[in-house]
Amino acid sequence: MDSEAVDLYRKMPNYLQDEVSSVCVLNACYHSGLLNEAHSIFNEVSHETKNIITAMIDCFSRLFLFDEAQKLLEDYEKSNLPYSAMYSDHEEAENIRLNRMKEVGKKVQVGLSWTAVNGEIVQLKAHDRSYSRSKEIYAEAERISSELIKHGHNYDSSWITRPLHENETIKSVLCAHSERHAIAFYFIQITKNLRVCGDCHQATKLIAKVLQVNIVVRDTTCIHHFSTNGTCSCQDHF
Repeated sequence: MDSEAVDLYRKMPNYLQDEVSSVCVLNACYHSGLLNEAHSIFNEVSHETKNIITAMIDCFSRLFLFDEAQKLLEDYEKSNLPYSAMYSDHEEAENIRLNRMKEVGKKVQVGLSWTAVNGEIVQLKAHDRSYSRSKEIYAEAERISSELIKHGHNYDSSWITRPLHENETIKSVLCAHSERHAIAFYFIQITKNLRVCGDCHQATKLIAKVLQVNIVVRDTTCIHHFSTNGTCSCQDHF
């Protein structure tokens, strides 16, 4: 789909290739790892606005090309906006975000997922056991987890942003994310209020492959189509 966006942009008349369309196509490029296309489009833009420059810095950063992002940043005005883009996927980004939240007294947003069951929308909350069928959901999540481990999945603790509580393990925390509950409850379209974490993304690819099901997850970044061959439509650029 993102390559189609690039093709469509190329076919647009020049007078329609404004800041909005340029930023949109650059965002499409980083979602699919189309670095060469992004670079080419950026170099062809007649007027590089702050938003276009920021989108290109964001593209470099999300593809872990921090040297290129830094160089582009140094070539233009050093405003807060480009700096935010460069740090968006840096390893310190989460610590920066949490420190700022502490300063203003905000709390981390609770992860929520929604799925449709028998024509009704069901909301599932991370680490929540109050739902009437929580026992079944946790049992199914545990069964799926055991299958994933058999197929080589290793739980990634880097996606846990707080200290573990008593009786918690890396596995129990990550398996309690809301999209894991939704997957365990029903293999159907899932909508999430936060960006899917890397461990859940990797696990969902493996779930789709092991159980031979197609899973669709809509998070704040994009729509993920997990196929039975163990791949995601975002090509791991999320």
